[in-house]
Amino acid sequence: MRVRISFVAAAAGFLLLAACSKEDTAAPAKPAGVPDPPVRIVATIQDLMDAEIDPAADFLWASVGFVSTKDGTDDKRPRTDKDWDTVRNQAIILIEATNLLVLPGRIVATAGSKLDPSEVAGIEDPKDIQKAIDANYPAFVNLAHGLHDAAAEILKAIDAKDVPRMDAAGEKLDAACEACHRTFWYPNAPEPIQTYNGKKVGVN
Repeated sequence: MRVRISFVAAAAGFLLLAACSKEDTAAPAKPAGVPDPPVRIVATIQDLMDAEIDPAADFLWASVGFVSTKDGTDDKRPRTDKDWDTVRNQAIILIEATNLLVLPGRIVATAGSKLDPSEVAGIEDPKDIQKAIDANYPAFVNLAHGLHDAAAEILKAIDAKDVPRMDAAGEKLDAACEACHRTFWYPNAPEPIQTYNGKKVGVN
């Protein structure tokens, strides 16, 4: 009986020693009271533009207006409750995406990527855009807030089911987008030439 007890004690001591050794080699535990970072950034600014901001803005712009067809003029507007719910969801996506844009640590684009220059001449390299934003981050935040406020006006118009107000807010949204793009994305692009009745306007 005494030999058996000694063997059990020795085995228990061995297991305890092994457990202690395993704990010594494990990664140190996170200090108590230190939370995980609240935000885990994955997407770039360009990703947000492609996945959320551009599609939502385009949808809102296309949801109201007069479109000429072979059969006449089509008055496009939300008409059913489902239509209004759909445009409202797009407005929410756009509003919240502007908050995502300005999270510290979000970069313009992944290394080596190129932005599509087909839409606007003179678009900058992502590295140059990043430098410009880093050098004047408060201006970038203010422009993102301008986009937020324009989208918020659209949301208010949607909740009121006010189509003319929604259309007017869409113009402000377009101006907010262009203001940011001309500041950081293509600051050296030529001014677009506007025409009225075949004549140039706004050109000295």
